[in-house]
Order: sequence, then C-alpha cells, then structure tokens
Amino acid sequence: MKQKKGRHTGSESRRRDIINAALACFSKIGFSETSMDDIRSRSGASTGSIYHHFKSKEQLAAEVYIEGIGNYQEELIRVLKGCEGPREGIRALITHHLTWIDENAEWSRYLFQKRHSVFMASAEEKIAAMNREFGQKIVKFFSRHIAEGALRPLPPDIIISLAFGPCMEITRRHFSGHAGTDFHEAAELLSEAVWRALSAPGADG
Repeated sequence: MKQKKGRHTGSESRRRDIINAALACFSKIGFSETSMDDIRSRSGASTGSIYHHFKSKEQLAAEVYIEGIGNYQEELIRVLKGCEGPREGIRALITHHLTWIDENAEWSRYLFQKRHSVFMASAEEKIAAMNREFGQKIVKFFSRHIAEGALRPLPPDIIISLAFGPCMEITRRHFSGHAGTDFHEAAELLSEAVWRALSAPGADG
C-alpha cells in the first residue's frame, strides 16, 4: 500500500512490520492466545515501538483488518483502471478477487473470519468510509459503460451485488472447505456469468 501522509518512512516500515507480525501470530496462534510479546518477538520491534503505534492488541487487530481490506481495494481499483471495455473490467475484477485471496491466504482468511469480531467496533466508521469510496469507484467504472449502452441500466447496489456476490460466495465456500472448482477455472466461469448478467442485449464488450 502507499505510504500514509504524515508518516516518516522508517516509522511506516516499522508499523508495517508490526502489522505483518500480528497477522502471522493471529493466524498461527489465534487472536486470544497471541500476546503482545509474541508480536514483539516476531516483528523485532521493541515493546515501546509497538505501543507507540497501537494502544492495545485489539486496536492492532482492527488495524490488521483495515490494512488488508485497503490493500485489496487499492489493487483492484488499480487493475480496473487499466481496463477499457466492460467485459475486460468484469474479468479483471473477478480474477483480481480470486487471485488476491489465493496469494494472500493468511490475510484473506483473517478478513473472512474477523469481520464481526468485537475488536472491530472501533474500526467500523473507517471501514464504512473505505467501502463507500471503493463502491463509488466501482460504480463509476460501470456507469460509464451503462451510458455507452454496453451494460444494462441497473441500480448501483444491484451492479455491485452481481459483480461481487459470486466472488464472495465462492470465497465463503473455499474457506469452509466446500469449493470444488479451482480459482483459475472459477474466474473464467464467473466472469462469463457476470458479463451475461450485466451486459446489454447485443453488447460484445
């Protein structure tokens, strides 16, 4: 992710090390079983440095979630910006989602499992703002192609549901051990299905 404004490069690097260490500990040991000393040992940061960035283990756990969802969203928007046609965009969106899940196994499982954890309460406002901005960018891409007649003129919430719903369902099945289709094949099949659901009659993308 891009460096946050107002943070010194060294401080941001240390913060990232702590977040990565926390993610690894939470994934391997579990949130309840992980101590701040476990995170200190894995990150190489001092106890003072950890508490300089994060007031508590709960705040750190929420920041791990925010960092992960931010990375996912930034990368998806970057990929989408490089797409000209709507069919290409749909394929890029779905392929990115499944590729990110596959390549970031610890992070994606954490995002899937911890969304409604008690420690997430402090992050709700920030996550809501991130999701609003992310949704607006997604809708902007699709709205352009609706205006050009390539996509059906559906409401924004329906567009997002059709674009992301299948991805989320196969992710849920993947983490619950019930997905039988590998991600590469799933990306191909879902991309075609979503294109058919969103495309205007006669559109070729």
